[in-house]
Order: sequence, then C-alpha cells, then structure tokens
Amino acid sequence: MAHEGPSIGFIGLGNIGTPMAERILEAGLRLLVWNRTPGKMQPLLDAGAAAAESPADLARRSDIVCICVTDAGALESVVFGPDGVASAAGRARLLVDNSTTHPGISRDMAGRLLAASGMRWLDVPVSGGPVGAHAGTLAAMVGGDAADLEFARPVITSYARQVTHMGPVGAGQATKACNQLINFVGMAAVAEALHLAAGFGIDVDRLPQALAGGFADTPILREFVRGKAAGETGGIAFLIEALRAFHEGRLDPAWRGSLHILLKDMGILHDLGRATGRVTPVFDLVESFYRIIDGST
Repeated sequence: MAHEGPSIGFIGLGNIGTPMAERILEAGLRLLVWNRTPGKMQPLLDAGAAAAESPADLARRSDIVCICVTDAGALESVVFGPDGVASAAGRARLLVDNSTTHPGISRDMAGRLLAASGMRWLDVPVSGGPVGAHAGTLAAMVGGDAADLEFARPVITSYARQVTHMGPVGAGQATKACNQLINFVGMAAVAEALHLAAGFGIDVDRLPQALAGGFADTPILREFVRGKAAGETGGIAFLIEALRAFHEGRLDPAWRGSLHILLKDMGILHDLGRATGRVTPVFDLVESFYRIIDGST
C-alpha cells in the first residue's frame, strides 16, 4: 500500500485503540506503533506498521502522535514519564488524545507539553465502541485549535464518521462527559424496560423488535441486541443485563470492581457538575445502581 501524508504514531492498542490504528493504516497513512504490552503490536506490524522502541522514539519519528489509553495515570506516564512523548522535542508537532479524561487534565497536559516540547494538543475522545472503531464510524468530539484539527483531519476521519470541533482544548472531553451521561442513563432505562416487560410476562427478546423504528429505537438498544446475539460477555450487553439483574435482586460477586472505567467517567461528570454549578439528579440516581453492581457502595 502506498503511504501518503504525515507519519502517524499510535500509542495504546486496546480493544478500541487497535481497530482505530488499523483504520489509520488502511487509509494509506504511514503508521508507527508502541504499546506497553509489546505482543499487542504484532497484528499491526504484520499489516505494515512499524514498531517504536518507546513513546519518545515514536514521537521523534512521527508528525502526529495519537494516544488511546485507559485513564489519566496512563496518559501521564506515556507523555511525561521516562522516555515519554514530552522528552522528544523535534519532529512531532501535534498530539491527538483519544483517551477519555477530565477536561481540566487535558488543559493542564496541553500546556505542559507545549512548554516541554513545542507540541500542540487536541483532545479527541470518541464514542461508538469497538464496533464503531472497526467500521470507521466513531463519533469524534474535538477540543483544540481549528488549524490543528485540519492538520489531523485525515487521521481522525479514517476512524470517525462524525468529527465535530467543540471549542478549545478540554471542550472535546467535556462533550464526551455529556455523551457518557446519556449512555449511562440510557442503558439503565433499557434495563428497567426489560425488567418491567418481564414482569408483565412479555417475551423480552421481542421487545427490541417491537420498538424498532420508534422513538425508543436507540443505538444503545440496537447495540444491546447485537452484543447479546453475538454472545459477548462485555460491553453494553453485559452492562444492561447487570442492571437488569440489579432490579431483580441478583448480583454476582464476580462483578465487584469490574466497572472501574465507567466509575472513572462518572467521577469526571461529578467534577464537571461541581465546577459549573449544574446539578444532575437523574444521573446521580442511576450512578448509585452502577456503584451497587460494582460493590463500591
């Protein structure tokens, strides 16, 4: 495949990061990868990507560095830790953060990175899960300078169908928090509807079919149906079934501590509410359900 345009570095090859990196490579862009667990790089190397020895090495050999890691601690490590991206002043001119973090953390890290290396920052969290990443249909919410977005657009559009510039650095993460609020409440609503239908004796497997095409036919409901049919044990299908079990008084001890990534996002929502003086009573109630399932209350 002929490689065109800037060279892209990608750090963080998890269940969303890997298909995003695959889409970048399939778009004909030069791709360099690094992951804390080296074995996860091999499928991309087999497909034509090159391997970096460290985040710093990756930044020295890339024009744009994309990062998709689990939390702020992991982001801090790969950007500002030993042999991190920030230590590689030189070639790379832009960092695209696809992780989900606090808007304030994005702003702080963007300032620190600019001072340390001259690199600029876009916060570009995404929504759509692994399925959307594989299909290249993610929604990308962008915070940062408009000119930086235009420079990175060929990369972002390789894995995202919807790319929306929301404002300065941090605005993308604030938008992702709003996205998560809707998702958390939406999954709880689907679980509660299934619980109610079962109580009336309705075949709950037919409920999504009955709602198809109506206002309740949401992406969350469709993803639940897809995941359940595929026999998936994680993602939205698992969460909705766990919420349904919560309503029925069935809690599996094996679930304890399993929702830590979701609870991290919920903590961001609470911080935003306090910072903006906005109350979120519906979310607050729904959050308590997830915390009970996780065993954190």
